[in-house]
Amino acid sequence: MAKEKLYVFRRYKKKQGAKNVRHPKLIVDSTKDKYGHLGLTESKYDGHHHNIPIDNPQKDKKGKSYLRKTLEYDDKKLFGEVLDDYKLSKEDKEYVINFINKHKKKN
Repeated sequence: MAKEKLYVFRRYKKKQGAKNVRHPKLIVDSTKDKYGHLGLTESKYDGHHHNIPIDNPQKDKKGKSYLRKTLEYDDKKLFGEVLDDYKLSKEDKEYVINFINKHKKKN
């Protein structure tokens, strides 16, 4: 089996209630059956907590983008193909890698 690509965005196929989840997920970890992911959002806050500000990863888009700080795991079958028009900047990728490494040490 080929090594899984990390720090890429994938379309998320899970439904929340009657709605499909709109925003892609950033894949930051991979196990045998699951992907660890951070949600992409346009919201500065998740409840009372700040989200991680990043450069807009979508090609040719200028609006603000954020990643949720909650690392979640879901079955790989809930994710589509890698979205080629979404890319993390080098600085954002380094920040996310450090954030994930710190998060994993706490758990």
